[in-house]
Amino acid sequence: MPKKLNNFWWLVLILIAGFVARIVLVNKVIVGDELTFFEWGQKFWEWGPAGYYFGNHTWFYSYPNYPPVIMWIFAGLSWLFQHRYWLAQMHNIVRFPPAFFIVYFYKYGELLLYKLLPILSDLGLGVIIYKLVVKLTGKKPRALMAAAFFVLNPLTVFLSGAWGQIDSLVALLGMSAFLLMVNKKIAWSMIFFFLAMYIKPTWGLLVPFYLYLLYLQKPVLKKLITGVLIVLSLLAVVSLPFADGNLIKFTQKIWYDRYFVPIKYSGRASSSAFDFMTIFLKIDRDPYNAKVLGIIPADLLGLIFYIILNILACKFLKKSKDKLWGTLVGIFIVGTGGFLFMSNMLERYFFAGFVPMIIVMFVDIKTFFYGLIINLIFMANLLWSFYRRGSDEIDHPFTNNNFLLIKILSVIVVAAFSKFYLAVRRVKI
Repeated sequence: MPKKLNNFWWLVLILIAGFVARIVLVNKVIVGDELTFFEWGQKFWEWGPAGYYFGNHTWFYSYPNYPPVIMWIFAGLSWLFQHRYWLAQMHNIVRFPPAFFIVYFYKYGELLLYKLLPILSDLGLGVIIYKLVVKLTGKKPRALMAAAFFVLNPLTVFLSGAWGQIDSLVALLGMSAFLLMVNKKIAWSMIFFFLAMYIKPTWGLLVPFYLYLLYLQKPVLKKLITGVLIVLSLLAVVSLPFADGNLIKFTQKIWYDRYFVPIKYSGRASSSAFDFMTIFLKIDRDPYNAKVLGIIPADLLGLIFYIILNILACKFLKKSKDKLWGTLVGIFIVGTGGFLFMSNMLERYFFAGFVPMIIVMFVDIKTFFYGLIINLIFMANLLWSFYRRGSDEIDHPFTNNNFLLIKILSVIVVAAFSKFYLAVRRVKI
């Protein structure tokens, strides 16, 4: 390594520090979500894919409500852990990996494998942030600060290293899809967007904006058809083993029984999210159709906000000279705005707009303060949601006095988002 570190080595050090910060948390926190993932991977090998989703099975934690792509991944991780004895055999032959790692892996290897998905995705997103800030500003030191802000952010470290959620994996694929679309790699973009949606459909909020970006690119019909055919082929390949021969029926059933029904019939105005709905309604208690100020149902109001957000994002994109900049701001507007203004939002659904927000914060410094406030409140939201059931000391300050602190934080984060948008819309890039 050179005596004076260049930007490449600084980025490497940031990524290593972020990796270590997450790895040390891997075996410190084991929660129900991780145990559910373990069960999904293990039961795949016991029951096989046919009837896996809708067969007459008894699930200890939860029936699978994630799409098939992630189930294949979980099954692969489960298989790797089941064959962990290979590590000992390898050590006996070549003395690698070291004995201490084998002992660790036998005890915590399943946790490590599953949490590596979001951990490595975080590092990939850090690289993307660095490259995009360099591209938009030409300032590598600022890009390094942006990458460090994300990779070493307590929010992202906690979400992947401790909680083990896969939101960053979805974000990595979703961001890649939009960046490929900006560069007119139509077929590749469609593949990545399909994978993001078929791992966890939290980027579904961005479908209209994605389609508008596709329209602006004026794709050649041949490329468009190629992309559609590849996506349909991937859909068939990953779904048919679960579909038991009837792909159309399976696709309809998984949508209505596993995605649509829980949202429509079991949803809340806010599902543990500090957002616009919690200002007026009770978090986790009032249903999705409860009336805001006694006037309009939360789900209808959220839909109106969602339409407005998409119009604002599309107008910004159309007026932007640099379509990369317009795309990033648009993802932030719809991703973060959708989380804050729509009903039935879970505390982690902010992540679709989080990476673009950080990029914008370091490109347009005028937005930094508002982005920092949003970041801090999202972190408070995660900590409360994660610990509230096991710690009254954490829960009560937020929920006492009719959820007063949650309502205050919700007002602040909605105001910060509004100020962020007003600041960035004045920037001409």
